[in-house]
Amino acid sequence: MYSLAIIIYTLRTCWNWTWHEEYVQTAPYNKGYTESQLQAGGGFVLLDFNEEQCKAAYQSLLIADQHCRTRKYLLCVASGVPCVSHIWVRDCCKDNKLLNYRNYLLPAGVGPDEQIVEWHPRCKPFEALKVLLVFGESEELWVQLLTLSGALTVRHYQAEKDAADIPAGKFDVVVTDGGCPLLVEKSAASQKLPLVSPEWLIQSLICGERLGYRSKPQYQHDYSSSTTTTTLSSSTSS
Repeated sequence: MYSLAIIIYTLRTCWNWTWHEEYVQTAPYNKGYTESQLQAGGGFVLLDFNEEQCKAAYQSLLIADQHCRTRKYLLCVASGVPCVSHIWVRDCCKDNKLLNYRNYLLPAGVGPDEQIVEWHPRCKPFEALKVLLVFGESEELWVQLLTLSGALTVRHYQAEKDAADIPAGKFDVVVTDGGCPLLVEKSAASQKLPLVSPEWLIQSLICGERLGYRSKPQYQHDYSSSTTTTTLSSSTSS
């Protein structure tokens, strides 16, 4: 289980925190305690990711104990909200001053070759891309991630309403999975439209650049392996 908190702080001066030495030395990440310390220092804790509130703030940060693939974490990577270790809060409390959070940045995630990808400023790997999503159920998270990352248009394919043929010239790529209807696959193939898995989307987001559609086997929409992670962490609401 991953624990994350999105906080906004508006103060440019030192915060007046209470530091409990025993907690600092022995306790693992305690989300509730960390939130109370942030609020005591003038921070505002968001219940969920909100792009407008993050933009309006003097500074917004996501506090976590490690990098992960939860919804909040990926949205913050896509929007450029720095993901910072909870150790930053601990050290600020200990020193009773606002330390540079950049010294506590968490990675953006794990790259395609199992290498840690360091934090990077907001990128738009899907700049001007026209994307068709084909899933059994609506996947709003993919829409948010693609839109935040520069996609020009993102549309859901609706089997009960849409024709099997994909309109020619309307899309650059189809993001789907092994449940993609055969007729949609054939239509995409006839237009030479790449069919990619959500793993391609996530990896491009983590790396901050649009990766090749066929650069890794796991980017194929029908790829399956017990050794690869193609979905979000189970704590997708965090």
